Amino acid sequence: MKVLFAPDWRKGVPYQTLLAEALTALGVEVEFLAHYKRLLPLSRLVENRTFDVLHLHWPEAYYPQRHDGFDWFRQARFTIDLARAVRGHPLVFTAHNLGPHNRAAEFHGEQNMHAVFTTARGIIAHSAAARDCILKTHGVAPDRVHVIPHGDLSPSLGTPVPRMEAVQKLGLENEPLCLMFGTVEPYKQIEEVIAHWRTARPKATLTIVGKPSNAAYAAHCRQLAAGLDNVSLRLEWLPDEQLRLWLSAANAAIFNYRTIFTSGAASLARSWGVPILIPRRLHTVDLAEPNARVHRFESFATDFGAALASALAIPADFTAAADWRAATAWPHLARATFEVYKKALDVAHSSNHSQPCAASPVS
Repeated sequence: MKVLFAPDWRKGVPYQTLLAEALTALGVEVEFLAHYKRLLPLSRLVENRTFDVLHLHWPEAYYPQRHDGFDWFRQARFTIDLARAVRGHPLVFTAHNLGPHNRAAEFHGEQNMHAVFTTARGIIAHSAAARDCILKTHGVAPDRVHVIPHGDLSPSLGTPVPRMEAVQKLGLENEPLCLMFGTVEPYKQIEEVIAHWRTARPKATLTIVGKPSNAAYAAHCRQLAAGLDNVSLRLEWLPDEQLRLWLSAANAAIFNYRTIFTSGAASLARSWGVPILIPRRLHTVDLAEPNARVHRFESFATDFGAALASALAIPADFTAAADWRAATAWPHLARATFEVYKKALDVAHSSNHSQPCAASPVS
């Protein structure tokens, strides 16, 4: 079986690399659709390739925002591009998100995502709550949606170093550290966390590490943190070795997304055994709760302080997260994904046999 992964976002997201490696071990050939072609980028990349399944991960890669006056065209053409790309082949879609981050107001946004969900022969959701949300929002057949947990991202980093070693290498003081890591962008509501540190002054340093999505948001965060001795910003690209040190030094990790479907960063913190603070509203993020290292809160105005105190009272412990890493190990998830591929192919073959005039496969 040959599967095309689209888009090729391996550089910033280890998910695809780890899944592809595990699928390869099962005998699946995985090819990544790299680069970007103009006019109809997805279907033009698929042209003249022999494959069995197209596995789409982040559709917005094929209608990117460039603020050049043609964003409307890129959005409007996507449904045509998608239909051409899957002629004669089943589409499998991993619903990392219900829609693209920071792009809720786009005119064609809901239309484009609905096209993906309704075209896909197999949809992978990372939690039962995410599956239920997909069924309610898009009205797809329940047997097309498969719950497969988000995979363990820790293999890309290795194992932790002793905390004091990490603290020294990062040039930090030996005091409680609350970490926000990953791309620094508006949907993570970092400003709300900074505001809490300004007013409540928790007995811990808030450190935000990662590359900003744009210069304006970076400047906004710096302005909010100006003059605060309990907030530190490291707004730059975070190589794996640096992320390993930050996770080794962290006493807690905070995820304050406005909305989110699943979170690779929260999954990684969970794998690392770092106590997590996350709002109750983000119910589609499955962290195998209840768990002593996952602390849900309603708001910063009510119970965040108590949740933070509870999180800081429990030490980070990589060994204690062994059960989570086992449950989200890639060989297990790859086998489940392979079954989704097979089912999608079976459905497609049945449909083709019952419709002899259907379009022929792309060769």
